[in-house]
Amino acid sequence: MAAALEIAGLSLRFGGLTALNALDLALKPGEAIGLIGPNGSGKTSLFNVLTGHHAPDAGSVRLDGNETAGLPPPRIAALGVARTFQNLRLLRRLSVYENLRAARHARAPWREALWQTPAARRREQDAMISLLALFGLASKTHEMPEALTLVEMRQLEIARVLAAAPKLVLLDEPAAGMTPAETDRIIRAIAEHLLPGRSAIVIEHKVQLVTALCPRIAVLDAGRKIADGPAAAVLGQGEVRRSYFGAASC
Repeated sequence: MAAALEIAGLSLRFGGLTALNALDLALKPGEAIGLIGPNGSGKTSLFNVLTGHHAPDAGSVRLDGNETAGLPPPRIAALGVARTFQNLRLLRRLSVYENLRAARHARAPWREALWQTPAARRREQDAMISLLALFGLASKTHEMPEALTLVEMRQLEIARVLAAAPKLVLLDEPAAGMTPAETDRIIRAIAEHLLPGRSAIVIEHKVQLVTALCPRIAVLDAGRKIADGPAAAVLGQGEVRRSYFGAASC
């Protein structure tokens, strides 16, 4: 089976610091992989390359066979890559509904966004309300993001990713700051609504979330991949335990 995402020899440097060191990683269509490692291991740097916010110094990134390394973020988003952030990036001046609509049109052709017929606008509105209802946010349509709880904000961010109809989902600590009960809610939302039919990479320091969502785990340390395989086998490796569990957090 051809890879949905293929990363080969990816390197990224900032002056004398090597953030990514000849990284190889591939995802099959519909596969979810957990990405763990100590702070500074290169996880967020990888996401920044995959979304076009950093151009790599070497290597390639292929999405469905198309080279994306070095493309600007809007081009990569249009190809079907969507991301959440550890620090929420909701549009604070837009309502819950408008946040969702903005995410939808980030990937839609600009002509479609500008020249919708009334019938098309009604269909879009119905689709957006249905999407909000999946996450229990239908009653919050006209509220501003700051009126939401942390869990609701996280759910809105996940709904924004879904609205973009992505092929590849990049989740950066989707349960950051949450209690165990809140984490369980986010796990269910991601597992039921976001992951089916999509490839995904999940950065998360909570083993509970990673193992619940990702049958496979890759581990980074100092920009290198030190392990990659079934979750239970990887988490049991001595080098992984020293690198990951010996650190304060992911």
